[in-house]
Amino acid sequence: MGFSLFRRSRLDDPLQVGAQYRRVVSGSVTETAEVLTITTDSFHIPHVRFMVRNNLPEGSCAPDQRTLSAESFSRLFNERVAS
Repeated sequence: MGFSLFRRSRLDDPLQVGAQYRRVVSGSVTETAEVLTITTDSFHIPHVRFMVRNNLPEGSCAPDQRTLSAESFSRLFNERVAS
């Protein structure tokens, strides 16, 4: 396991389909992700398919669909948004 000065904390609770998570990109720019599906690939690695929206001071950008491993997702989007 490598060492990183930029490591972020993981989520304490398991990921849930339909839940929203947030991360700060820089300064006042944030991204909000809504989990669409959680699947496992042929190597038994869980992946999260999600819709992400950039929240900029001048407004939001169009949503974009992405996929990350569950581990990467929970490291990046480490703040759950209250629903």
